[in-house]
Amino acid sequence: MLRASLRGLFSRKLRLTLALVAILLGTGFLSGAFVLTDSLGARFETLFASINQNVDVQVSATEASTEDGEPPLLTQEQLDRLRVPGTDSVQGDVSAFGVVPFDIRDGDPITTSGAPQIGGGVTGDDPFALVGIAEGRWPTQDGETAISRFTAEQTHATVGDRLKIYLPRVNEAREFSVVGVVTYSGDRDSLAGETLVLFPEAQAQQIFYGRTGVYSGAYLAAEQGVSPEQLRDRVAPLLPADFEAMTGEQANEEQANAVNEGLSQLSTYFFGPFAIVAVLVGIFLIFNTFNIVVAQRARELALMRAMGASWAQVAGSVLVEAVLVGLVGATLGLLAGIALGYTGSALLTGLLGVDLPGGGVRVGATPIVLAYTVGVLVTVLSALVPAVKASRVPPLAAMREVARPDKPLRTLSIVGAALAVPGAALVGFGLTGAGDLTLPALLLGVGLLFLGVALLSPLLTRPLAGLIGRAVGWGTSGKLGVRNALRNPRRTAVTAAALMIGVTLVSAASVVGASFKTTIDQQVNSAIGADVIVQTNQTQGPPTGETGFTAAAMQQVRELPEVERALSLFVTIDAEIEGQTNQSLGLAAVDQDFTVAADMFGMKPVAGDLGAFGEGEFVTDENTADGRGWQVGDQVPIMLSKGGEQQYRLVGTFESTPILTGTLFLPRSAVGDFAGPLANQGYVDLAQGADAAAVTERIEQIMSDFPLVTVGDRSSLVEQFNSFVDIALTIVIVLLGLAILIALLGILNTLLLSIYERTRELGMLRAVGLSRFGVMRMVGTESVVMAVFGCLLGIVVGLGLGIALSAALIDIDFLSTISVPWANLAVFVLVAAFAGVAAALWPAWRAARLNVLEAIAYE
Repeated sequence: MLRASLRGLFSRKLRLTLALVAILLGTGFLSGAFVLTDSLGARFETLFASINQNVDVQVSATEASTEDGEPPLLTQEQLDRLRVPGTDSVQGDVSAFGVVPFDIRDGDPITTSGAPQIGGGVTGDDPFALVGIAEGRWPTQDGETAISRFTAEQTHATVGDRLKIYLPRVNEAREFSVVGVVTYSGDRDSLAGETLVLFPEAQAQQIFYGRTGVYSGAYLAAEQGVSPEQLRDRVAPLLPADFEAMTGEQANEEQANAVNEGLSQLSTYFFGPFAIVAVLVGIFLIFNTFNIVVAQRARELALMRAMGASWAQVAGSVLVEAVLVGLVGATLGLLAGIALGYTGSALLTGLLGVDLPGGGVRVGATPIVLAYTVGVLVTVLSALVPAVKASRVPPLAAMREVARPDKPLRTLSIVGAALAVPGAALVGFGLTGAGDLTLPALLLGVGLLFLGVALLSPLLTRPLAGLIGRAVGWGTSGKLGVRNALRNPRRTAVTAAALMIGVTLVSAASVVGASFKTTIDQQVNSAIGADVIVQTNQTQGPPTGETGFTAAAMQQVRELPEVERALSLFVTIDAEIEGQTNQSLGLAAVDQDFTVAADMFGMKPVAGDLGAFGEGEFVTDENTADGRGWQVGDQVPIMLSKGGEQQYRLVGTFESTPILTGTLFLPRSAVGDFAGPLANQGYVDLAQGADAAAVTERIEQIMSDFPLVTVGDRSSLVEQFNSFVDIALTIVIVLLGLAILIALLGILNTLLLSIYERTRELGMLRAVGLSRFGVMRMVGTESVVMAVFGCLLGIVVGLGLGIALSAALIDIDFLSTISVPWANLAVFVLVAAFAGVAAALWPAWRAARLNVLEAIAYE
């Protein structure tokens, strides 16, 4: 039986190749995610090792800031105490992030794609220095700076130029004379696409820390014969409580782990959905492939049964084929994942503008185990039902042609309904809010609903596919193609189900995305009473008050004669609320009487007072208050970045809207306890008749010294919100492309079987006068019917899910309206129709090229 299975497997290489492609896509994306993470992680490990190559012990702060919000610092005296026996050299670290140079040509701030923007202090004789002078000299006087060659290229600055640089602690931009250009060892312009500006050490200390003679950490080198571990243990007892000592190797590992954690999330969230969709859609293709193989081998399997093979041996032979196909597909998928990881590593580093050391591929055990486990398991599970079906082929089928009519759909429909009805109920239960059970209810409900609809789809094939056939099945050839699609409802439904999954996902996401865009447009234009909006692009992380613009800048805006009123909005999420780390709420304050903010934001009072509130008081939206169980008058403990925990009393609530949901408004004095003093947003209302374009240009000039800050009208705020939706929808549309690709293979598979089964019939049609073009049209019509059927099923299910989800979001005031993108849905149908035509090209060509006499004499 094993030899027979292997011979049969190799005799159907083409058909099983389609199953291999499905397995390859699923395991390829799955393993590619891990290979990408491991490969990038290895390159960052090499990078950090090169940065700290001369460092035996590194001293760094254990916390980002002390209770007063200032960073922990080492004094010169504390630094000198680290010169213990066995120490060759000690150097204090003077550095800061967020030090942004400006382009000297157009005055725009230089931005990076995630790489840090670093400022440092130098003395010129640092034994640990990573950089050396390539042009000019080291800065030695206040007002001088040296920059890396990469920074010089970005700013178009050369030695002798005046360069504007933004300094985060003093929250202003100043001009410095460029006296030198530095490069890293090996004549490298950059380590990882970062910008680097260097100042004399004393001035850097004053700029970064507000005083001289202090350091954010230290680097130590050991004398010959003293190990890094020994030196670390000697200096550790001498450090202040908020500092720790690590060997250079430990520091490298810690930094690399922090980067790898972020990379892991990036690759998982990027490749993960593709892998899931590929596996789910691939299940239908693999199932259909083995179902077809069993149908083609019916007489062969019956002959085996007649010769004494047991049902277990027959079923086992099919499962053996499945295991072999799974192993080969997983191997190819792993190789594809390795290639994907390598390519992704190169593309990502290129996109981020970084030049990481090393360029190889690291393949750990995880992607290998996952690829083979998922590949084999999915293939075997998909082949299980066809294997059981194969074992039930009667021996009599070997003696003569036995009619095998389709089984009634009653049982299948009952099972489908039994899954779809509770699935829909669970989805409804989850969308109306079920506390901690919301996510499990939604996941289980969506899973059951998918399975239910997939099982019910054969019942829908004749009425729905027949309706489609009336639109596309004109002429004799078209009518024959429609009838062929309706001959086997089960096969047509399974083939269409692969496409249904992808279209369901995209349709639901499109409805939610369109609803979100419409809601934002309505809310911004109807509720926000501001003509000009100042925004901070949070590319460097969530708002904390460390990026944005100063209150002084907004005061200059208020003094413009065309400005009627203006306010700054200070925002942070860095807080603990009721003893728990905040992960979802924004904490905000405004620099005007709160009645001004309530009017500009269109706030509608619900309870309490939205007027000016004093120390230790706050207001929030009613959904946040209800969700937290707060009532007006309740005391809520809140701990911000500085100042420790304080009690705040809720004095008022306002009506929740999609823009004003999940925000606690604190008094202006609370901004002193934010991580930084900068405003995140500004709202400006102009006097009647003012030239908005001219005023916007003047405000842009005022804000020009602040990196990441942009100025625009209300449409710019809408665009910022919508940009996140567009990114998500782009990813989902790519998922649709992947689903269509796999669905094409499924349709191709089904059509090839259809031609095989109807060889004699095709010969008879050709004999009675049907042209080759007519045969091709017949096959093409069958393919289009299946593709559009799957697409319409997906649109109906996705539309229902999208509307239900949008309605649930309206209930919690996250959305205000439901918008259905009918044009996009129509495009999906057209794409499905074209996909059907594309899938039919080869099978139609083969069918049209059949020899008429040989086809009539077939069997």
